Amino acid sequence: MEQPSVTVIIPVRNGMAVLPDCLAALRQQSYPSAKLEVIVIDDESTDDTAAMVQAEMDAWSKEGSSPRLRLIQKPWGGAGAARNRGVQEAEGDVVLFTDADCEPTLNWVEEMMKPLADEEIQAVAGGYLTKQQSAVARLAQTEFEDRYRYVARHRFIDIAFTHSCAVRRQAFLDTQGFDERIPNNADDLELSYRLAQHGHRIVFAPKGLVYHRHPATWGDYISKKIGRGYWRTLVFKRYPEKLVRDSYTPQTLKFQILLSALAPSLSILALSGVAWLGIAAVTAWLALFASTIPFVLRMNGSLSLKLLAPFFMVVQAMSIGWGAFRGMFGRIEDYRVGGKKAEVIRA
Repeated sequence: MEQPSVTVIIPVRNGMAVLPDCLAALRQQSYPSAKLEVIVIDDESTDDTAAMVQAEMDAWSKEGSSPRLRLIQKPWGGAGAARNRGVQEAEGDVVLFTDADCEPTLNWVEEMMKPLADEEIQAVAGGYLTKQQSAVARLAQTEFEDRYRYVARHRFIDIAFTHSCAVRRQAFLDTQGFDERIPNNADDLELSYRLAQHGHRIVFAPKGLVYHRHPATWGDYISKKIGRGYWRTLVFKRYPEKLVRDSYTPQTLKFQILLSALAPSLSILALSGVAWLGIAAVTAWLALFASTIPFVLRMNGSLSLKLLAPFFMVVQAMSIGWGAFRGMFGRIEDYRVGGKKAEVIRA
């Protein structure tokens, strides 16, 4: 069977520090270069990103074995708007998304395309790797790998995050693309749920991997997780059934989020001197940390990393929980990119 044409779409804003590694990896893909194009959507960068991509375009065009590289510049509108523009310009039958701070493995396109040999499949989700050595980044990667084990239990899934995501172009257009009001940490979740809601089959490709720079400090990690909790809560308002269960979020995490709110609250109330509140607070804290033990037993890594893991999981639950609490009072409709109201695209 003839291999389909593929367009890789990369939104970028001020990506000079990371985009060259991404492009270098895409230039060396094992997928036939004649079937592959790469589109960089420059979202009004203020650094030399556009000039760097132009230089890469010249270099790629001189080498007959390289994929086609294109640059599109647009006014700032956010990653969702940039991806929508890329799909409108794409010539491939399949659009393949990654981010500027990702470095695809050399067989990434090939692995992401394998499930699409089945015409029933409309989208494919891949995963993360990392080269980082900081404890926070390594724990984040370990947690992702644990999630992938959970995702792999499902024949069909309802998530395809844009660091590694393939979608048949027509299915993307039929479901009207990314909601441009949602920022980069939840727009792919919302689109995934919408694809699944429209009956489009999504599967997981465990070898469709990209290297990523995870948050390397506790502060950056907490900030990112608060944002994730906030925006995903807003998405859950649209798809309340996914709050009960989806193919990516283990029920254990939801339990930990509830306990991470309950335990501190009971601890504060226990300061009143009521004995049973103190007992309840201690019980909640013990249950919270005990719930992390299965994760620690499953993980690989050094003893020091395993000792940090329970605290990492508790920090994650607290951060997501705080973001989710804030999200209960927000609305997607109030969000604007660049001061302008954004809409989903039309086919």
